[in-house]
Amino acid sequence: MGMHPLWMAKGLEARYRSPSLKASRATSLNPLGELFVILLIIVVIVGAVTHETLISAVGALAFVIAIVSRVWAALSLEEITIDRTASVDHAFQDDEIEITFTIENHKPLPVPWLEINEYVPRGLLIEGNKAVEQAYLGGAEISAMTSLGGYERVRVKRKLTALARGSYRLGKTRLRSGDLFGLYPAEATLDHTAWSIFVYPTIKALPGFALKARRPIGDSVSRIRLWDDPSRPAGVREYRPGDPIKNIDWKTTARRGDMFVRQFDPSVSEHAVIFAEAVTTDVPWEGYRSDVLEGTMTAAASIANHALDLGYKVGLVTNGVSSSSGSHSVVTPGTGAAQLTMLLESLAMVHPIGVRSLDELARSKRGAIPSGATLILVGGIYHPRTMNYLMGLKRTGHPVIILHTGREEPPDYPDFEVRDGRSMFLDTNPTSGPTDFQRPQKIRSSWDEIPVESGSLNRSAI
Repeated sequence: MGMHPLWMAKGLEARYRSPSLKASRATSLNPLGELFVILLIIVVIVGAVTHETLISAVGALAFVIAIVSRVWAALSLEEITIDRTASVDHAFQDDEIEITFTIENHKPLPVPWLEINEYVPRGLLIEGNKAVEQAYLGGAEISAMTSLGGYERVRVKRKLTALARGSYRLGKTRLRSGDLFGLYPAEATLDHTAWSIFVYPTIKALPGFALKARRPIGDSVSRIRLWDDPSRPAGVREYRPGDPIKNIDWKTTARRGDMFVRQFDPSVSEHAVIFAEAVTTDVPWEGYRSDVLEGTMTAAASIANHALDLGYKVGLVTNGVSSSSGSHSVVTPGTGAAQLTMLLESLAMVHPIGVRSLDELARSKRGAIPSGATLILVGGIYHPRTMNYLMGLKRTGHPVIILHTGREEPPDYPDFEVRDGRSMFLDTNPTSGPTDFQRPQKIRSSWDEIPVESGSLNRSAI
């Protein structure tokens, strides 16, 4: 089982955060209810003046019911608590997410009706809604209706479908309740901590994926002796003071009469750092190209997943994460399912506005670029400062690969390995953009099939 399926299997079994929500007291006046009370008072007065006992009794009874209804409405949202849970707090596109509201009434007074409205931003489709309408309105509300007896607990479930990559903040929740007749509705705004659901970029299979300068097959022989790898024997030599006793080759020692120790080749763990460019146009006022941005995020996620599966320590530098989530802009290299989760969360949070350049972000965090790491730049725009930075790192021994996901033809950088990833990662059915733009007709399904470009380096560009 690869890294990606294993990570998903573990994630679905985990407990996810369930913010506790408590309703605050607030009662709104219904003009019809107030008018009803005034009419009852008039009926009682008329009955008393005309000495009509039946009219007075009916009016008085209705007046008492109205007063009880008003008190009931005022107390309907008291001692009500709500726990909200989600089946997952991370998903991929087209995955279903089940939201469960657990409502509990901690008082003997029943609640005849309770309406829950939870705001959901566009990108998460509420079951039963139309995607086009919800996208046009910028979001929609989950609406659920229930009733509660005294000291009763009920669960209400609703389903969402993840439509697009993103980090979606939930938490704008409102409650409505009231008396049995609906004369005096009560409203409450829930005081709780907002939470997020991450929808990750699509991960595509990359059969044949390899970084030619350093094949990602686990550890490899290093020119720098960091530590000896027992799985790489390299002969024997005579014992020297200070050699570990565990390395003594007793068979050779007994055969030759002198003490010999085993030797091993040194090894280092391979590192790969992905530079994901969020900027998709040369100038900000041109807006952004959604197909290029999503293609870039898909490519970065696919490479990260596959490289981790092959044993690489993978890091990320991206310039589309907001300053409030700056820790996700630069992820230092690591391995394992937790590292993949961090990388995918960072890519889910990327917006099409890059305030800082990739090179500036890489320099800002210590350990972002380990010695000898393979650097993979993914994007369609190439900032001069970033290219200068990568050129400097290449001169110090870092292999550099450019994976082009822009609409234009790949750039000419013969000092780097340039691959044209448009046919694999760009959307083949764009909903916007120039009509004269044509992508390659052949869909690439393998890393080996992605064309490697070559040409003359435009020194003025970097």
